Amino acid sequence: MPITPISPKEVWETIKLLNSKKAPGLDLITAQMLKELPFCGIMKLTHLFNASFRLRFVPEQWKTAEVITIPKPGKPPEEVASYRPISLLPTISKVYEQLLLKRLTPIIEEKQLIPVHQFGFRDKHFTIDQVHRIIWDIEKALEEKKVCSAIFLDVAQAFDKVWHKGLEFKLRKYLPKAHSLLLKSYISDRYFRVRYEDACSSFRKIAAGVPQGSVLRPTLYLLYIADIPKYQGTKIATFADNTSILATGINTQYATNKLQRAVNKIMDWAKRWRIKLNESNSQHINFINRQEFPLPITINQQRIPYANTAKYLGMTLDAKLRWKKHILIKVKQLKIIKRKLYWIIGRQSKLSIHNKLMLYKQIMKPVWTYGIQLWGCSKASNINKIQIFLNKVLQNIVDARWYMRNTDIIKDINITTVEEEITKAARNHELRLASHQNIEAVRLLNTRGQLRRLKRTKPTDLFQ
Repeated sequence: MPITPISPKEVWETIKLLNSKKAPGLDLITAQMLKELPFCGIMKLTHLFNASFRLRFVPEQWKTAEVITIPKPGKPPEEVASYRPISLLPTISKVYEQLLLKRLTPIIEEKQLIPVHQFGFRDKHFTIDQVHRIIWDIEKALEEKKVCSAIFLDVAQAFDKVWHKGLEFKLRKYLPKAHSLLLKSYISDRYFRVRYEDACSSFRKIAAGVPQGSVLRPTLYLLYIADIPKYQGTKIATFADNTSILATGINTQYATNKLQRAVNKIMDWAKRWRIKLNESNSQHINFINRQEFPLPITINQQRIPYANTAKYLGMTLDAKLRWKKHILIKVKQLKIIKRKLYWIIGRQSKLSIHNKLMLYKQIMKPVWTYGIQLWGCSKASNINKIQIFLNKVLQNIVDARWYMRNTDIIKDINITTVEEEITKAARNHELRLASHQNIEAVRLLNTRGQLRRLKRTKPTDLFQ
């Protein structure tokens, strides 16, 4: 099965989409230079790309990265860990990778190589959808007076520690021969050098990992972990390298034992494919409405830290799923942002109200609206904490006097309240789930036959 050849028109359309502000790689060829190429230059690139497809070979010059270091704020400059490495790839390589990914995607979708529980780096798959899948099981367990024991695994340097030989084996297993041989050439014999100011290191070979800065990086990683094992009676949810496992039982002991067996199965799989699980950064939590002593979960004979709250994909989940802790964290974050922005959005600022509101909408509003279609199920007293804070911010923006009502201020400047944002986000969430391409997301709308013992609001109730 040969790889579909590339046309000059396809090359030119891909080049036009390049960001001209991106820094060039080792060859110093910028995106703007490629955009200025005449037709004969486009034809030459087309011949090179098609020859690479035909020979199943990627030139070494396209696989050499230049790494620059950016210091982390507040870190000691004499330590290596105080710098964030940024890999700069050749611009021609970026065009080539885009065209190759365009040919890999239909094969991956046709063969359904990426499991349905994987929501990371996939079109129309959002973090909120994955969190909704988790709380759906938690809510079901709480309604049935059961225990939902969950563990949130942390993978150490997930993308940078991918075993090349193991990845090549899986690519041969999943993809047609021509595509797997081309990707083998792509991930092997890669080199890099580090540049700091005017000094450069010698070239070193990359022994592991998927290429940083490449559009193929997420796809290769998803194919590498696609065969993560599932244990019967448990639920697995993955978003790239963020992995969570849930087990439900009639009591803590039953749920924990089931969860431990699932973790042991994943641990054996991780050892086989040289994936390192970070025990100290993983989290264990039991979602339960009654008081029961938690039982330990171990990885590599080390106990996973237990907590009454767990953070997953930016959402803080407490043991009873009341969202109180999550809202308190958001209010704390908003207060920090307010202190930093007060000089420009406060009462003494000379900035116009229009520009102050723009800063509020661009910087502050995304902080508290993230996941609002889920944490909007919290009690009115918890939600009101966000509204009280926002009222104070809006009073400062318009320099309101003490006798002015908050409802009048909100109406005059045409700002939506927290309750209105909850309703709006919930309706959009329902419409998106109804037309979702993943069956796991569509199932979240199925409430038929669900037990409603507890007097609590669920995400599907917000759709009304």
